[in-house]
Amino acid sequence: MNPIWETTTKVRAFDVDANGRLKVNTILDYFQDAASNDADRLNFGYNDFVPKGLYWVLSWAKVEILDYPKFMDEVKIQTWGKKQFKLYSMRDYLILNSDNEVICKGTSAWLLLDLKTLRPKILTELYPELKMLDLKDALNDLPQKITPTSLTEIVYSSQIRYSDIDLNQHANNAKYIELMLDCFDIEFHKIHTIKSLTVSFNSESKFGDQIQFNKGTESKTHHTYYIDAKNMNTNKMVFQALVDWKLAS
Repeated sequence: MNPIWETTTKVRAFDVDANGRLKVNTILDYFQDAASNDADRLNFGYNDFVPKGLYWVLSWAKVEILDYPKFMDEVKIQTWGKKQFKLYSMRDYLILNSDNEVICKGTSAWLLLDLKTLRPKILTELYPELKMLDLKDALNDLPQKITPTSLTEIVYSSQIRYSDIDLNQHANNAKYIELMLDCFDIEFHKIHTIKSLTVSFNSESKFGDQIQFNKGTESKTHHTYYIDAKNMNTNKMVFQALVDWKLAS
């Protein structure tokens, strides 16, 4: 069996933003869908684990975007399980254009949790025969804490609605990326694109929760911002991100 799961798709009209570029939250959707399909193929996906009282949670991810596909562009998405790192199952991703050139790289850290106890399980202990591509890196970064900047300002608040909720009955990870992008106005988006994004998903939010987004001050030397989201109902940090922007080409 090929250790790399691969699919090809065309960028649809609702996958792109007002500037005709693939949305960054859609990239996360592509990656999560690829991860789900590969896990199903290897018999440790949603339908395999939910009856056993287990479920996957995305804890941390990093994405580097070299070029943005446009509406109707054909792209190839690849993913593979890479290695076990502490409690995390590491998974990498690539997006390639129609010329087979890499235009996006990603890596992610997943936790396998017990539904009742919320305690993590180790995938390689459950599947000792599982073979991973530990020598193949899309990115070689490993999960680490994101340190807040010293100064932040409240940008806006948003309530979690029905359309934000996923199969696990909480707000989907890609939704936080979408809400994060709203921390920047349309003029900023016209002339900037995200070069790299590092995100940490710290706790869940559910239907009706009020989420407050805060933005760190801009670096004097380059366009790097710190963003976080706090659940005002639970007083817990939900989401943190470091966003490195560049001038749009």
